[in-house]
Amino acid sequence: MKENEFILLLSKRFSGEISPVESTRLDEWLRQSPENEQFATEHQRIWEKAEGYGKTFSPNLDADFQKVQARIRNLAQPTLRVSLGQRLMRAAAVIAVLLAAIWGWQQFSASSNAEVIVSGENTENESVGLPDGSRFWLRKGSQLTYEERWAGTERRVKLRGEGYFEVAHDPTHPFKVELEKGGSVEVLGTQFGVRQTADQTTVLVRSGKVRFSPTAQTAGPVLTANQKAVFDHSASQVRVSNLSSLNELSWQTGGLEFINTPLNHVVSDLERYYGVKIILRNPAMSNCPHSAPLTSQPIEKVLETLALTHQLKVKKMGERSFELIGGQCR
Repeated sequence: MKENEFILLLSKRFSGEISPVESTRLDEWLRQSPENEQFATEHQRIWEKAEGYGKTFSPNLDADFQKVQARIRNLAQPTLRVSLGQRLMRAAAVIAVLLAAIWGWQQFSASSNAEVIVSGENTENESVGLPDGSRFWLRKGSQLTYEERWAGTERRVKLRGEGYFEVAHDPTHPFKVELEKGGSVEVLGTQFGVRQTADQTTVLVRSGKVRFSPTAQTAGPVLTANQKAVFDHSASQVRVSNLSSLNELSWQTGGLEFINTPLNHVVSDLERYYGVKIILRNPAMSNCPHSAPLTSQPIEKVLETLALTHQLKVKKMGERSFELIGGQCR
């Protein structure tokens, strides 16, 4: 194996870019002699120092190569008696310094502002940090794209599918979520969710304020805390409503929470979250307010608590079907 080839393989191993085939080949070479292992150790030390170079490093290749040639000529006519192996190792070490520096410079230059793509396959209920300190969650099957470093006056991301955002407050650099069909959601500092389907785009605001522009040509409504906007793609209409709960974000929070929520809305949220059918038999209980902390307990436990709170009787009608009978609103 040529010397510059194994130097390159060592550099690729230290940077984490070596392939399995290359790794096997390098290991075989290292096992050939203690000198090879010693050289690898020395090259690793040189590489670790070279990693500290900034991306503004600009090597003078002609000058550096002349210096290397001069060093090799000096080693070729030593005044002391030095073995050939030692001379080769010293010469190779000089070359390694140059190659490691060039390699590091190329890596920094190539990734100065790369595009980052995050898939929602493994991030549901897990937050991911953005360059400004903001965080986001992605629903399974969704995707977020953004630049590794933001330049200019705006912080832009592109969302496909459904995501939830906690945006770091920065009035001088608005945060903008670009939507699949050309619209956007712009904020200064807030917590909100965006859901996109083939027929609708929905924006829910937990706190703060956002401007929802359903298309690139349309400046839509300003939404505040506990408000929701739904844009119908076919009708090109936006409907704004106040939210009785934020349980449409239960995929991100991990459970349901109710704060003075009408009981008929509680039933609807329970049906959607647990995939069950619940019939509220007493119409007088429909607007009875219900409050309960965040929970993801089994549906039977949730209905048991609901019954104790409002003096209801729970009757199981089937494997995934229940009735709520009677009740007293307090």
